[in-house]
Amino acid sequence: MRTILFETSILIASLTINCGPPPILARQTTASNARSDDPWLVGARCTPDTPADANVRTQVLAEGTGAPVTPGMTVRTHYVASLSDGQVVHNEDMPSEIILGSTRTICGFERALAGMRPGEQRRVEVPWQLAFGEAGRPPEIPPRTDLVFVIDLYLPADLVVNSGAPPPNPIQNGRVGQPQPGQMGH
Repeated sequence: MRTILFETSILIASLTINCGPPPILARQTTASNARSDDPWLVGARCTPDTPADANVRTQVLAEGTGAPVTPGMTVRTHYVASLSDGQVVHNEDMPSEIILGSTRTICGFERALAGMRPGEQRRVEVPWQLAFGEAGRPPEIPPRTDLVFVIDLYLPADLVVNSGAPPPNPIQNGRVGQPQPGQMGH
């Protein structure tokens, strides 16, 4: 019996060394469909008067890949919004399409997206000042209520990167992967 266990251990160790550990599956980085009219996120945008000390707290739950997103880029997000006690107040199946810095989206959600990479998942705590503010959004969001989002970030699936070719300019006409007027595709 000891011999069989020993031989099995040797075999497993040999396979692990020769074949390596099981592959880690990459997270999805694109979404082929999204809604462009997500009324749930509509609210006060960041302005120069937005309190700088009212920052969002982020925790990366799953790493993304590629370059971080920047203002002007079109991204797609799936998110679950909850109150601080964990009560889910919004969970839409279809991702939402957002143009960073120009979509009328609550300030805290925009700040939460800053620096995310395609495929990344974050847990984000948004203070009430950057969420729905003094009034809240009754009946589901009481006044002065902090929110917690779990956000998955994707690029639109129409962004195609050819293997071995230089990456495309990520911001063209305010939309990821769209050619500028007069620019020919190769």
